[in-house]
Amino acid sequence: MKSIIKRGITLRFTISLLVIAAILLTMLTSITSALQVNRTSLIDNYLNKNESYSKKLAFNTNELLTTMQENIAAIASISVRGNELNPQMIDDLYQANREYFNSIVIADADRVVQAYSPQDIGISIGDKLNSKQSKEAVILKNSFISEPYRTTNTDRLIILVSAPIVDHEGNYKGFVGGTIYLEEDNVLSTMLRKHFFGDGSYVYVVDKNGDLIFHSEQARVGQHIKNEAVETVISGQSGSRKITNTPGKIFLVGYAYEPKSSWGIVSQTPYEVINQPLRQLVQRMLLHAMPFLLLILVLAWWIASRIAKPLNTLAQFSDEAMLNPVSAPNVPDIHSYYYEVSLLSRSVKIALQSMNRDLTNLRHKVNIDGLTGLVNRRGFDSLIAEWIESKPSFILILFDIDHFKQVNDTYGHVVGDAVLRYLAQLMQQLLSNEDIAFRYGGEEFGILVRHGELDRAKALADRLRAQLASTISPTGQPITVSAGISSFPAHGQTAEELVMRADEALYDSKENGRNKTTVFMVKELQKLDR
Repeated sequence: MKSIIKRGITLRFTISLLVIAAILLTMLTSITSALQVNRTSLIDNYLNKNESYSKKLAFNTNELLTTMQENIAAIASISVRGNELNPQMIDDLYQANREYFNSIVIADADRVVQAYSPQDIGISIGDKLNSKQSKEAVILKNSFISEPYRTTNTDRLIILVSAPIVDHEGNYKGFVGGTIYLEEDNVLSTMLRKHFFGDGSYVYVVDKNGDLIFHSEQARVGQHIKNEAVETVISGQSGSRKITNTPGKIFLVGYAYEPKSSWGIVSQTPYEVINQPLRQLVQRMLLHAMPFLLLILVLAWWIASRIAKPLNTLAQFSDEAMLNPVSAPNVPDIHSYYYEVSLLSRSVKIALQSMNRDLTNLRHKVNIDGLTGLVNRRGFDSLIAEWIESKPSFILILFDIDHFKQVNDTYGHVVGDAVLRYLAQLMQQLLSNEDIAFRYGGEEFGILVRHGELDRAKALADRLRAQLASTISPTGQPITVSAGISSFPAHGQTAEELVMRADEALYDSKENGRNKTTVFMVKELQKLDR
């Protein structure tokens, strides 16, 4: 006989559905949290890399311009000896400097061309130069780097690097000018064309007016650029930020100011490059979780059946009893139901605890640098914020590997990575249990020294430098590092101030010959506060 009660949703289905929903929501929470953490880490990483790269390019550009000015000055000194000035000699000087200049011109004090090379640049001996920049060279009677301008005879967009010609009596005789053709292959485009990320990132350079003097799309050279990064860098500042350009495309931008020429160097990466590693992260998490998910679903179905079985027995008995009443119904024993519910509850708790541990481990791994095993920049930011909030005195030491670019250029990035790991291992060997080593970014490392004194921190830095300088690195040669030290709270009340003070001291170490340790001086801080 059929039941008089319409059959509805079973308890086994409801419990199974709840278990499945809990598992899926936990996975969704874990994946969402991991994506958010990794997205923030990737953005910070690209911003830091672009800022570091633009600063390196600014430094390289400064060295390049210095070399170019020195070469032009050398040609000017040769030009004083007029008896040696001949077309062959000018051609020889140009050939010796053609990697720097597209052409070389020698003019007298009236801007009349005396010599030039190569011969196809559109001028002749005896022509008078009438550009504003050539007039400025005569007026200044000093070395200078011009703003970009177009020549009247060839309509080329060029930059003039000039040096005065002064005889032995100190009389001004004219100038030597080396030109860079901005719309053609030149020394700047050779140096800046290839961005080291290789993921759609690229570099461009603007002059102090915001006009492009280098761009990966050569046709854009000479255009005026206006965005937050350009406005900031041509004002003399360096840094990084996320910007949206005029067409609405988002970039992660780092920029650096080059003081010799007042140029701004901008390195930027399309924001969408972070999507690929995030997709790969989701795929890996799903792939690794799928077997466990299937196992848990099978167990949940079995446990739900065990929970529902005694209640189902009682329900069936009640239904039958309503159709076929009995005087003394044999009610099934369902006391075991409560034990099974507790068991299921504990099982779910264990599963949730396991997933929470996985999430905690994942968050911990996000704060660890994958290459060196040290605390990464994100972990450092979190630690120094905690230390500052708890108000203990501590020391910050920043290290930078000297000439690390040469290591990568000479031995390759595999050896370069081995050098970074080698330095990290040595740092960990020298630290006490309370000290924390971290990788700040690129070839820059650091140590947080808790409850330390400046003398002890300096001794620690010097011990690390000495051991590096006397030990064979993965390059087959010793490496050296430069160090800068700042102290909390004496040198700063915030993380930004402490990093800036240590970085200033590190810069002093670099400026004073490298392989040195410099402690930030309080008198320098007082000078800045005035």
